[in-house]
Amino acid sequence: MDKYQASKCLHCPIRSKIYCSCLDVENLKDFSDNAKHETFDKKVIILSSGNEINSIYNILDGIIKVYQLNEDGNQQIIGFLYPGDFFGSHEGGQYQFFAETVSQAKLCKIPIKKFRIHLSKNAGIRDKFYEATTNELSLAREHINILTKNSAEQKVLDFIRMISLRQHKMGQPINPVHLIMPRIDIANYLGLRLETVSRAFTKLKANNSISLNNFDSIIINNAIS
Repeated sequence: MDKYQASKCLHCPIRSKIYCSCLDVENLKDFSDNAKHETFDKKVIILSSGNEINSIYNILDGIIKVYQLNEDGNQQIIGFLYPGDFFGSHEGGQYQFFAETVSQAKLCKIPIKKFRIHLSKNAGIRDKFYEATTNELSLAREHINILTKNSAEQKVLDFIRMISLRQHKMGQPINPVHLIMPRIDIANYLGLRLETVSRAFTKLKANNSISLNNFDSIIINNAIS
């Protein structure tokens, strides 16, 4: 795991989307001395609820799911994170959730003690970072909004639209929508049975709300570009 060079941070594909975008070249070099990038295979747990907070992470590539465990020890997925998102909030002493790779993922890892020093020294990065922390709240709002929908078909369609908007945020087309996560994770997130989600996809296709390129590539018909 080699340390970032300043030039690499300068040309980072997500730099314009995250809090270090406000740093000039000199401060970016200082910041990069404490940042490492790591690549993980899919289904790797990056951090666990209850563990001491030691690092925060920016997603450079890939998808991360965040979840908690219920009383039975089963996952309850809170949301899915994409390039440009960060996780591992620095507030408090312990992580409050689990984070696991859905696909192969490349992450920028910053030790929390070093990161706090940067926050204390640089007002720009501090302001940008606290703007970014609203992402954790937006995950909860998205989840609640989808769960309040009455029908399974509407929940699934809203989920597809949500992922489409994530793609658009990253500068990608809104169609096709790439559902990299398995159907069982979608069902978990929506609070539905796997069979119900499968039927919902079939009904959405039948009423021409969506078209299927293949199993994980969905076209939203009549989508606004």
